[in-house]
Amino acid sequence: MRRWWAGFVVLCWAIMPAYAHLSVWLSHSTHKIRPGAPAKVRPGIRLFAARGEYVAYQISVRASRASRVLRIVPAPLEDRAFAIGRWQMTVYREAFINIVHPTNVDSTLGLWPDALIPTVDNYYHERRNALPWPLTAHFTQSFWVDVYVPRTAGAGLYHGEVTVFTRTHGRTRVRVLNVTLRVLPFAIPATSSLPSSFGFDGAPLSLVFRGHYGRLSNAQLIHLTQLFNIAALRDRIALSGGSGIPAPMREVHGHLKLNWHNYDKEVRPFLTGCKAAHGARWRITDVRWLTHVFYHKMPPHEQAQYFRAWVRHFHKEHWRVPLYALTVDEPHSRLQFATANRRAAVMRRLTHGVLPLVTTNHVRRLNLKDFGILCPVINNVEDLDNVNHRPALGRYTRRYHMKLWWYQSCMSHGCWVIGGRSSLGWPSYMIDQPAIYNRIMPWLTWKYHMQGELYYDTDIGFSMGRKNPWKDQYHFGGNGDGTLFYPGTPAVIGGSKDIPIQSLRLMMIRAGYQDYEYLHLASRLYGRPTVMRVIDGAIRSTHDWTKSPAVLRALKWKLAMMIARKTQ
Repeated sequence: MRRWWAGFVVLCWAIMPAYAHLSVWLSHSTHKIRPGAPAKVRPGIRLFAARGEYVAYQISVRASRASRVLRIVPAPLEDRAFAIGRWQMTVYREAFINIVHPTNVDSTLGLWPDALIPTVDNYYHERRNALPWPLTAHFTQSFWVDVYVPRTAGAGLYHGEVTVFTRTHGRTRVRVLNVTLRVLPFAIPATSSLPSSFGFDGAPLSLVFRGHYGRLSNAQLIHLTQLFNIAALRDRIALSGGSGIPAPMREVHGHLKLNWHNYDKEVRPFLTGCKAAHGARWRITDVRWLTHVFYHKMPPHEQAQYFRAWVRHFHKEHWRVPLYALTVDEPHSRLQFATANRRAAVMRRLTHGVLPLVTTNHVRRLNLKDFGILCPVINNVEDLDNVNHRPALGRYTRRYHMKLWWYQSCMSHGCWVIGGRSSLGWPSYMIDQPAIYNRIMPWLTWKYHMQGELYYDTDIGFSMGRKNPWKDQYHFGGNGDGTLFYPGTPAVIGGSKDIPIQSLRLMMIRAGYQDYEYLHLASRLYGRPTVMRVIDGAIRSTHDWTKSPAVLRALKWKLAMMIARKTQ
């Protein structure tokens, strides 16, 4: 009897680790769950979304012994009359990047989640290597589940489950978690109401996907660039710059002619409505290849012809999308301001179809009547001393019929340094900042009544010499500065075809742009002053806003209920 009891105890001891110390729980999306995150007991989650909106949640797994996450299977979300099928859902594994240089004094070193590797990608529907995935003991691994609410879904309360299959010591365990989604009785548009222009450079795609510049053919480069544009439009932002393939130019009877074949092939879906991005299109786009115009000493009369050629082509194609061109980026010297004025005059006075853009707030040094977009950095719109320059900027832009955009830069975290106290509190697209920092910019854009957002680059890490963007994205003093994508090569993510890999930060930018639609719609229904009173307590200034994801969700829910009362 004693021997039997001893054997039973040994058997229990062998079985218990496989079953007992395993935690699986759900979290909202506006959190970055790091490997040391403690286990939580949250077997269910409640979400809400409008029609046409993406909503996401996270699944985290932590075990006391080495384990393996085998599969994650979300079931359809159903109410009495409608269902949101599994084909509207994508499961990603959150890949970590090791941060060895802090962005600012509040950052912490170590592993941070950022790249989102799909189980099955949304471009070729190939299975990638997100799962199965091994877990080391006492390591929290999270997975991202994206749900798109189709515009045909009915309003109501949808219920579903997500099943997580794990294995420890050869034994499989199944966890079933509950997901509830309230679909709101209104829709947000496929095309963002907030215009944007996020930089992109197609040239280094050959470097990161083929190992050397120039190894992608023009057709391959255009196709891959289109995939990045689709990903961006799904995240509600527009990319500028494109593949970088120049249009051949020649002069015929005194007129400059451009061969638009490659350009049209590349951009047409994004100017007319991209089916792969639910019909979204660009709100504005850039005049490209300006190095040929401004830096190769093209004569002034040819410069004017160049911009006129762009205007004529867009008119011929019936593309009702405004064109802009950057004159000088952040001019500082007298010569740079004079150059910006001269370039703006060439565009504006001789073409009347291109909006000259300048990134500065030094309006007194510009001939403003020739500019179309004034774009100051956010730090100069309302500074740390709470001096609000927005009213003055607004007076200038109204007087000269300009658009007022803004942008964030390394000034928000410290340029080339570990940012000190003056760099804290600004919205940020950095990896080692809380997720809400990546999401808040559109809220501030609405509050300050800015008309668009500029961001200088989304793939600069692809071209930084020997740096591997999967391992190092430290640029200009910030982790992830200018890099929002990862190169999805089969060697890294599995499958057989190259694709863009979105970052968790891009998903937060998408969430913020979706939030903007709530603010935009509520202000149309109730007026800006009413909505301003709703958000003022939580969104106080450019550098003073709630750092609580729960508060931001509650604020969005309040806006949702306001809109629902007027639209039901």
